Amino acid sequence: MKKIIFPLAILATLFVCSCNTTKKLYQAQEYDQVIMNNAEKICSGRLNNKLLTMVVESYHRANQADHERIQALKATGKPEVWPEVFERYCSMKGRNDALACLPRDLKKQINYVTLDLDDEIQSSRNKADAYLAAVITQQLGSNTPDLDQTDRMIRRLEGINRDNSRLNEFKLKSLARRYGDLSKMMHIDIRQHQVGANRDEAVSFKETKGNLTANVTDHVLSKSATIKGKVNFIDPRSKRLLLAMPFDVTSKFEHNYTVVEGPQEACSEQTLSRLKQQPLPFPTDESMLKDAENQLVEMINQKLQ
Repeated sequence: MKKIIFPLAILATLFVCSCNTTKKLYQAQEYDQVIMNNAEKICSGRLNNKLLTMVVESYHRANQADHERIQALKATGKPEVWPEVFERYCSMKGRNDALACLPRDLKKQINYVTLDLDDEIQSSRNKADAYLAAVITQQLGSNTPDLDQTDRMIRRLEGINRDNSRLNEFKLKSLARRYGDLSKMMHIDIRQHQVGANRDEAVSFKETKGNLTANVTDHVLSKSATIKGKVNFIDPRSKRLLLAMPFDVTSKFEHNYTVVEGPQEACSEQTLSRLKQQPLPFPTDESMLKDAENQLVEMINQKLQ
């Protein structure tokens, strides 16, 4: 295998270009870009003093600016500040993590301190989540919502907390306000389906009353079917995909019944009440999958109400 050797002139040119790019970013106050572009080089010891100085100054200046901005935002007492507070805390943590690999001596030299921001990030995330969800709900309930602004807020909410339980609901309602009846646009794309086995879990025991004894067997029948995929909403005119919503829906069948062998007079009131439940046949695989699809459609309709 041939070893590729770069002439010194080429290496020097590459170094100068890297330095010039970093300098331009630094002068433009693109501090995060300066850090991200050079963090790996610093940690591997491949950075000269000039570039190191720019990275360190970028780190401290960006963190100071974010800290001051966060304090100013909190001082207003307004709920709308929390999305920005959360994002600035995340930026501070991102910079801190990027330089966490530095040698201990260098950390001490540049006054690097590990920032414990987890509590602040979680607290501001919760408040930003609640604020955005409330404003989006208000917008979507308005007679004349600004849908462009609403969609921007939905995207921001997704960036802050993609596990928000109402996120898909907001997306669907915004789509419905913009395009009308979604049933004509909805296409269910099932990528995976799985049907469980027919299960009959039986427990037998004896019941006695006086000189009478009966054998009692409680049966629990169960079966499940799961479908996974995406619900695609497609503009019927342009055929453009407007929203792809993943789903994972499970249909469950469960039925209990009891069988008694021997005199029913030996049985407890509880057992006698269970005798009213008659055995049922297991549903077919096809009917279970169809029920899962119906649940999916019903779930979407409920989100649109």
